[in-house]
Amino acid sequence: MLHIILFILKLIGFLILGILALLLLLTAVFLLAPFVYRAEFSADNSPESIRGSIRFHWLMHLISGHVSYEDGTFTWHIRAAWKKFGSEEDVRAESPPERREKSERPEHSEHSGQPTQEQPAAAVRPEAPSSTGREIRKIKTDKEINLTDEPPSHKEKPKSGQNQRKGSKKRRFSDRKTLKEKITAFYERLKKIPEKIKYTFRKICDKIKSLVKKKERLSAFLQNEVHKSAFSRLVREIRRLFHFLRPSEASVDLEFGFTDPAYTGYTLAGISMIYPLIGEYAQIRPDFEHKVLKGSIFVKGKIRMLYALIFAWNMLWDKNVRTTYRHIRRFKL
Repeated sequence: MLHIILFILKLIGFLILGILALLLLLTAVFLLAPFVYRAEFSADNSPESIRGSIRFHWLMHLISGHVSYEDGTFTWHIRAAWKKFGSEEDVRAESPPERREKSERPEHSEHSGQPTQEQPAAAVRPEAPSSTGREIRKIKTDKEINLTDEPPSHKEKPKSGQNQRKGSKKRRFSDRKTLKEKITAFYERLKKIPEKIKYTFRKICDKIKSLVKKKERLSAFLQNEVHKSAFSRLVREIRRLFHFLRPSEASVDLEFGFTDPAYTGYTLAGISMIYPLIGEYAQIRPDFEHKVLKGSIFVKGKIRMLYALIFAWNMLWDKNVRTTYRHIRRFKL
């Protein structure tokens, strides 16, 4: 009985060791397998001449793809194990409904051309108005004309004159009131102007004081020795990571220029930020007078997930980096 239990425990131990070895092998393949890429670009001073293509594969071609742009058309194709995705598959998937629509359109037009059989035989005519209604309308209009033609009575004339005088007096009185109100409102506004000036001046002073305090806090945070060492470590690790990510083969021969020379200068300033990395195999010529885009670019290289793991490991195991990260989370201006 004891031998059977020991044999079962041995089997369980071997199974656990096999699973662990398989997991270690998978992680090693995942970290060490290179992501291989190859990019090409060319242009000859016209939009039609622009051509470009990118090819990549990972995990021994288990995942691969191709992206290209040529003659104004953009095509892409990605394969993950036995699954395939791409622009050609999209076109094939979209083609059957388009054919159905085309087949249905002529049938619809044939049906629309035939006249409908069920139509009303005759339209209902509106009933003519009766003669009695016309007579009543005529009588009403005659009465209204007589009322309007009657001359105004002599008694109403003096009343209308008195009303006009009263109305003119009221208007004058209301005009005087509005003038007084306007003058008082303008005077009150003038009184409030110095108070507003004082308020704005105090507000500006408070903002300046708060900005000075924020500047002092930020300078104290940056001048801390722990934070300085953490930032210097970050710069070193980023440089090392870019060194790992450098392409194995590259050649850049480019001449560019915009209609506005300012945009050419902005583009050249952006390129100068990465020029230390590509300066060995790059020839860039800016043209500040003409709109030009000529040249070719070729880049080939490998990227491994191990590089990112090394970067994260070195940053996390640094005590100064950890303390700086905690201080950044708590920091408030």
